[in-house]
Amino acid sequence: MPDPVEEAKRILRAAQDERITLRLIGGLAIRFHCHGQHSTHLRAYHDIDLFGLEKESERIFSVFRKLGYSSNDVYNAMYGRTRLQFIYHETGWEVDVFLDRFRMEHVLDFRERLHLDAVTIPVTDLLLTKLLIVRINAKDAKDVVALLEDHQIGYVDDQETLNLRRMAQTSAGDWGLYKTLNDNLEVMIDFAEIGEFTPLEKRDLTQKLTTIRVYVQAQRKTLRWKLRSLLGDKVAWYDDVEVGEGEVH
Repeated sequence: MPDPVEEAKRILRAAQDERITLRLIGGLAIRFHCHGQHSTHLRAYHDIDLFGLEKESERIFSVFRKLGYSSNDVYNAMYGRTRLQFIYHETGWEVDVFLDRFRMEHVLDFRERLHLDAVTIPVTDLLLTKLLIVRINAKDAKDVVALLEDHQIGYVDDQETLNLRRMAQTSAGDWGLYKTLNDNLEVMIDFAEIGEFTPLEKRDLTQKLTTIRVYVQAQRKTLRWKLRSLLGDKVAWYDDVEVGEGEVH
C-alpha cells in the first residue's frame, strides 16, 4: 500500500497549486512535527485528517476529484457545512476535512491561525486537540508525550513552540474546555510519573506539564467562565461524541 505520508503531501501540494487552504490535523500532523524517541508509535496510519475553510468547499471537492477521490455523498449531504469526507478506493483511505472549526467534545476555531504553518495546524493547537479529549487514552497520552518531547514551552506562535498564551487564553472564556484541559494535564502528570520513562524524561515531561497547568490556572478568566463555573460538573461540560464518530487518528 502506498505511504500515507506521501499521499498527504500529494494532497497538500494539489491544494497549494490551487491556492486552497488545507492543513493536516491528527496523527499524521503530529508525525510531521515529532521525530524523537517517543514518536515511534506514530508510524502506522489508517486515514488522513485535514482542516479547511467552508467558503472553499466547492474548490476542495474539485481538488479531490482531480486526485482520484470519490465524495462520500451521504456523509457530505448530512455534514457538509462542517465536515467533508472523501474516499480513495484504490487504497480504501478515507480523508476527513474539518471546516472552519474542529468540532469534537469541545470546539476549537483555527481559521485565523492557519498562516502559522504551511503543512499542519499550529503545533500548539495539535497539543490542544489531544488534551481536550475527555476520555484520553494511552495512544492520545503518547501523542502528548511526543509533542512535549520535541518542543519547547514558550510565549510565541511559531512552528516549534508550544505557546502558553494560546492555551491559557483558549480556556479562559470556556469553563468546560478549561475543566477538560486542566483534568488532562493532571492525568498526564500522573502518566509521566508511572510511565516507562528515564528519570530525565520524567523530569522534563513533568516540568513542562506543570508549567502549562500553572499558567492556564493563573490566566484571568472571563465573566462567562465564572458564571459557568458556578454550575460545575452538575451540567455536562462537553459534547458527547460516539465511538468512531469524528475520530481523528
